[in-house]
Amino acid sequence: MDKSKLRTIFEYEFRRGTNAAQTARNINNVFGEDATNERTVERWYARFRSGDFSLEDHPHGRPKLKVNNDELRKLMESDPSQTSAVLSQHFNVSPVTINLHLRQIGKVEKLEKWVHHELRKGIVWTNEPFLHRIVTCDKK
Repeated sequence: MDKSKLRTIFEYEFRRGTNAAQTARNINNVFGEDATNERTVERWYARFRSGDFSLEDHPHGRPKLKVNNDELRKLMESDPSQTSAVLSQHFNVSPVTINLHLRQIGKVEKLEKWVHHELRKGIVWTNEPFLHRIVTCDKK
């Protein structure tokens, strides 16, 4: 069923004085068990009680991130010692969001600086146990 039609029914039932649980049961009995749920009706009833009878969606969910990765990359190249807290103030987002974007542009935190994550070429990795690679000498 179309959401706008359901919302109209929600408003109708609210104005009649029907509680959210009964409204959800009535709608599901007529339109099928998955038409709505009690929690959805409760959210709409809360809006109606606050005086908002608009049947349009309000924005919900997480806000869109406001960090431009290109701008962040330029800032980091100019001064790699900047902290996430300083960068978060610049972009007006949380440090966690900055950390997420730094990882997206390939940066990792090393010794309190954000550096580009690259595997160095020429490193030979062995499966030899660590203790076998230690060179030791005796007293002679």
